[in-house]
Amino acid sequence: MMLKLLDQFRDVDSTEGEGKTSRHSRRLLREVEIGFNCADAAADQLTDDLNAARKESAALEGDDGTRWVVGTHSHSNTNGGAWHFTVALREVEEVRAERLEFLGLTLTPSHYDERDATGDRTLMIVTEVAPSFEDSETLEHHIIEQRLRNEGETTHYFDLRRIGVQDEPLQVRFGRCLWQKGEGGARRHLLVFVAADDDDDETRRGFVGLDEPRSTNAARVALQGREIVEAIIDEVALAGILPQEAIERIRQRGESAWDKRFRDLSETSDLSLFH
Repeated sequence: MMLKLLDQFRDVDSTEGEGKTSRHSRRLLREVEIGFNCADAAADQLTDDLNAARKESAALEGDDGTRWVVGTHSHSNTNGGAWHFTVALREVEEVRAERLEFLGLTLTPSHYDERDATGDRTLMIVTEVAPSFEDSETLEHHIIEQRLRNEGETTHYFDLRRIGVQDEPLQVRFGRCLWQKGEGGARRHLLVFVAADDDDDETRRGFVGLDEPRSTNAARVALQGREIVEAIIDEVALAGILPQEAIERIRQRGESAWDKRFRDLSETSDLSLFH
């Protein structure tokens, strides 16, 4: 096995372990124990490099393009000679979807990340997309529809295919989905998908802010007011006066404003702040 150590590739003895199935792609990721000798003068630097490689951002490189995270490691020295290092390695998986297919849509992500939603239990997918105007409208329809369906006790999931990650579809629901105005009236979207496996009340409830429920109630009132004002303008333009029937129509629009307008609260001027 060829591994980059102290800025150069070197051949190390390796013993294959059982490996571990990836929760992302279901591919078997390798687990390897390696052994090699190191001169006394470089032992301290090598130890620092191995400690840093416990994080994926500083993973060790293989000559075949693989990357490896360090688990446990130890070293010993006899008679003041070279140090012998023993290191446990775990293969790093590069998770990147080329396309996302769900609910009749096919979208290409410009940003893609898979992470844990609660501890290490629930898989969460965060991605940024810039669909066409028509696809954006369809996407908004699905987000609103799914939210309304999931307000009850039963959570509804749908299939998400992550082309380039796994062939089999993953059962997911929408999490927090933000949007940003784009050119030509289209929207850019930061989508969050939460996998059905191990999804629970804690994940669905999410973080309850210190100012709740006042923040949500204030937002609800604001959206109702916005819809009422728009309704008044429409009625004035239509009739020129405000008979009782018009007042009733205005009130009805105000009562339904939350379901119609709640997505306005998810607009942001910069999606990258929420990656």
